Amino acid sequence: MGVRKNYRNLTNVERDRLVQALYQLKATDLVDQFAEIHAMHFFHNIHRSSHFLPWHREMLLRFERALQEQHPDITIPYWDSTVDRRPSNPLWNDSFLGQFDSAWDLRRALGSGPLSTSRQVRINQGRDNYDSFWRELENPIHNRPHVWVGGVMAGAASPGDPVFYLHHGWIDMLWARWQLAHPEAPFEASGPGVGLDDPLMEWPDRTPADVLDHHALGYTYDIEEITYDIEEITDRPAEFGTPPATSAPAA
Repeated sequence: MGVRKNYRNLTNVERDRLVQALYQLKATDLVDQFAEIHAMHFFHNIHRSSHFLPWHREMLLRFERALQEQHPDITIPYWDSTVDRRPSNPLWNDSFLGQFDSAWDLRRALGSGPLSTSRQVRINQGRDNYDSFWRELENPIHNRPHVWVGGVMAGAASPGDPVFYLHHGWIDMLWARWQLAHPEAPFEASGPGVGLDDPLMEWPDRTPADVLDHHALGYTYDIEEITYDIEEITDRPAEFGTPPATSAPAA
């Protein structure tokens, strides 16, 4: 089973292997194809609906498998933007994702907006039902890093920037950890056509039911044993407020 881990824990070999695979997928137009799929369905329930998390889980899985065709040991690492909050962090070094800005004309503007805090993430992890959990995870926690990076990452074709996958790896990890902490919480549809057994956009043979168990998909996360003391976060701080109404999604 593959282990997705914090990008800071990649070895130099793992980092370079991932970079090389990304360039290879770009050369075969697969990076652009995934960006086009995301842009095409941007307003078609892959955001602002209960399919937000399962759709992106399926997308990441497909992209990861494409990377593994370049080298079988590759897994998508994740970027925890509550910790790595500065343009000077190693994520943006020229030896890693920094090189893609000019190579792929990504027009990044790092630091273009606020990022969520670890406390806000802990509060979100304490939600006891899927409906309140995914809404808050999408907006503001998911939306903010898209804006913070800027450029391609802030638009509908955001998978054109490789950091999209590290960001959504983190979002998927947060969902996986929430699922492990709330095993009895059912999937809740936010409306018609986005239920547990409704097809995912682009992949009509796949539904949320097919992706609920990430272990069954062949991967795990390096932090799955870490849990939060929910009693410590029952008081909502003013910085977070009430769960937001869904608004226009970030990319």
